[in-house]
Amino acid sequence: MIHWLPFILLACVLLLVQTTVGGVLVFTVKGVGGVGPDLLAILATFAALWARNWEEVMLAAWGMGFALDLTSSGGMEGGTALGPMSLGYAAAAGLVFRIREAFFRDKPLPQAFFAMIFCILAHGVYLSLQSLLAYHQTSWSQYGRRLLQAGLLAIYTGLLMVPGHWLLAKAQRWLVASPVGRAGRL
Repeated sequence: MIHWLPFILLACVLLLVQTTVGGVLVFTVKGVGGVGPDLLAILATFAALWARNWEEVMLAAWGMGFALDLTSSGGMEGGTALGPMSLGYAAAAGLVFRIREAFFRDKPLPQAFFAMIFCILAHGVYLSLQSLLAYHQTSWSQYGRRLLQAGLLAIYTGLLMVPGHWLLAKAQRWLVASPVGRAGRL
């Protein structure tokens, strides 16, 4: 069970940090552009790893993706559609929730792996839908460059997932009630 009030407050703080001072975490890669971590993806991945209820995980991830959709400025060539990131976050959280039992989720390597998979799927869905909605405005080379940027973002977020998970685990009892055994599965 997700404890909604502290979870929403933490999501708002992470969103605020990501959209304001999070720029200090961004570095520029020649030919690709700026690459920074997705801090909300760390929280969404943590929820997908430890929450008991699939519906709550999907709702939390969709809400965080929707918040990112609301803060996205510009999107693909200036136009931002509302919904692609929320769909991507929900799909990614659903996947992580479904495959989490196959891994030792309390170990750092699987945590980083889950965060990378989450980001690749969420940002891949976002970029693909934005590109489709910006038909005739996005070339294949721009799309490929943005997918590469999303892949680097996924690696960066995966590396930050390890200390992020450690910090979130310290506050786990206030955020999510973890599953007992296999009770988290549907």
